[in-house]
Amino acid sequence: MNTETKNRKLILVLIFSVFSLSFVYGQEKTLKEQALDEFKKEHYKEAIALLEKATVESPGDAEVYYYLGWFNHYRAYDSHPLQGYDFAYSEKIFGYLEKALSLNPEYGDAKYFYGAECSANAFNAMYDYDLNRLKYFYRKAYEKGAYPAWLVEFGKNLMNTCDKNAILFTAGNPDFDICMYLQLHQNYRTDVTVVPLGNIDRPWYVKFLKNGLQGGVKKINIHLDDRQIMDIHPFKWDTTEVAVHVSKEMKEEFNLAAGYQMKWRVDPDLVSNRMHAKIESEQARKRIYLSPQRAILLHIVENNFVDRPVYFSNSAEPTFYGGLDLYFQNCGLTSRLTPVETVNTGKSYNVNKLELLLKPGNFKYLPTLKTDDIPRISGVIFIYHITFRLLAQEYKQNHQTEKLGKLIELYKSSIAIGLDKEYEAGILEEMERMLGD
Repeated sequence: MNTETKNRKLILVLIFSVFSLSFVYGQEKTLKEQALDEFKKEHYKEAIALLEKATVESPGDAEVYYYLGWFNHYRAYDSHPLQGYDFAYSEKIFGYLEKALSLNPEYGDAKYFYGAECSANAFNAMYDYDLNRLKYFYRKAYEKGAYPAWLVEFGKNLMNTCDKNAILFTAGNPDFDICMYLQLHQNYRTDVTVVPLGNIDRPWYVKFLKNGLQGGVKKINIHLDDRQIMDIHPFKWDTTEVAVHVSKEMKEEFNLAAGYQMKWRVDPDLVSNRMHAKIESEQARKRIYLSPQRAILLHIVENNFVDRPVYFSNSAEPTFYGGLDLYFQNCGLTSRLTPVETVNTGKSYNVNKLELLLKPGNFKYLPTLKTDDIPRISGVIFIYHITFRLLAQEYKQNHQTEKLGKLIELYKSSIAIGLDKEYEAGILEEMERMLGD
């Protein structure tokens, strides 16, 4: 091989190497992208360190500060307990989210996590029975825009589907926090005790519900002493039918015998790889348990259902219901717990409650969602759409053509705001088809 040929090959190799390096360099992930990868792997400390570097590299990127607020919030409350946590850590989270909002005032998800951080501090205030601090953090969240007008309206509609003196089990931030804000700062429906389903596995919170907070949270019947409450743990359990007492009023409403009791099949919801047999003649199987959450739900229902109406938010994760949804009567944004199984019966929904919800005055602020969106929670409004479809089916079955026509017009004017045009068009088409049949 002559020198000229060798040189040409060397040049080609160098060109290819430069091209390859340029390609790799062009594909290198940003610090923000690397942080997201670390977060997905639950390497929270590493993800946060990368984002802190990204603030130097991209100081005007609101998303970097949003992720810093989110990841630090998650690290503090949603992973394992954070050693050394105190309010200074929470202030750092607020600082990141405030920076994101200063760079992008319409950053809906940054508002969401600001509200979530306020909610976490509000729970700390409940732990200390500190009403002033509890009210402070819910006001702080509202003032930062975490509870826009459409969500305040949603919260009022949610609680208004409940009867007087009800216990309302909610899903979490979207429904619990707005209800708490309304009760604490607008004195709205303070007769209702609002309980987040995901938090009733915490012994201190069970004790808080037992005691209540004067001027803040109405207590519920918890017939456990403090030692029993602090000893809440997974309980050995197999599927068992539990009898629940029913009020005289409900017996009359559902035409039940004087001695009737609701029979709730309570299934275990935790399983261990540990093998166990209760008695010698039984084949060993994996140990199963009742989780603290389901055990406390059982206790609350057993000890309050005869005295107070019990409702569940329709936005909650169904696994939290513990099989009680067999007894649900749909009231629109909530479902009422009844003493009888309602699936595929005429008791599966309450027409009067649906009609009370679906009135023009209840959707005055819904259109503001398009300009004041909080993407992580705005999906709760689709329960409105489901309720319209449900009432439309009722009107169709009973040949109430005039009512169905008015319902369709209300949907067009108040609900179909263009948030999801394809979905809205589908609901409208379905209702109009009912009208034409």
